[in-house]
Amino acid sequence: MKRTLLLVTAALCLNLSLRAQDVVDSVATAYPSAVDVSAAAPAPEKTSKRNGPYYKNIVKTNLSTIALANYGLTYERMLTRKISASVGYRFMPSTYITQSPLGEKVMDIVAEEGDDISQQLDKLKMSGNAVTLEFRVYTGKRPGAKGFYAGLYGRYSTFKYDYPYDFEKPSGNTLVPLKGNSKGIGGGVILGGQFMVAKRVVVDLFIIGGHYGSMTGKLEGLTDMSDFDEADRAELKDEIEGLIDLGGDNGIKADVRDDGVRADIKLPFLGLRGLGLTVGFAF
Repeated sequence: MKRTLLLVTAALCLNLSLRAQDVVDSVATAYPSAVDVSAAAPAPEKTSKRNGPYYKNIVKTNLSTIALANYGLTYERMLTRKISASVGYRFMPSTYITQSPLGEKVMDIVAEEGDDISQQLDKLKMSGNAVTLEFRVYTGKRPGAKGFYAGLYGRYSTFKYDYPYDFEKPSGNTLVPLKGNSKGIGGGVILGGQFMVAKRVVVDLFIIGGHYGSMTGKLEGLTDMSDFDEADRAELKDEIEGLIDLGGDNGIKADVRDDGVRADIKLPFLGLRGLGLTVGFAF
């Protein structure tokens, strides 16, 4: 009898426990606010601006170099939240340098000074291209390629020249059809600022920068010079080598022969980057 009573009591307790759990579950379903779930679902943390999302890719073009008849594109990729790497390609089609927008302004100044160099440079036609690799470190707390920056870059450039040089001598003028090519490689630093002016529009301002390296090349003007005497040849040699004079150290070494002029080019590869304006698209 006692055993039977014990079993009945245990069954009743178990039934009451199950019903109590059903009541709790029902209340939690019908009135979720009545159940404390703070321990199971902690409040989400606020995302700081420092760790916010940002665009990792930018494609841009330099508007300021168009004044020199140079056209190009640059692709920039973020390596970390404030460090980027970029590669740029620029080309200049065969152009009379004095006929570019900036070249015309420079030649106007030269002409006002009465220098006949403008008449010679009007004949100079150039073409070329350049590849630039650059690494940048951006300032500021916000991630991405924005803020003021300092960069290191390397540049490889090639050039072609077409320059019909008019050589004057007592017996009459001779047109020396100078043609040449050169290549330069160098590295430098750049300071500037890049900013988002719209949701995906980027403006990159070069403040100041420059590079240094070496340039080598060849120049020749093949024409009949068998009637040139030694004085004529020496004078032509001096004029060709004097086309580029860097503090008394000529960057061109010429040799005048019966079949024309041949010359070696060896120059410092110098370049300045400043007050440039680049516009791009971020994605």
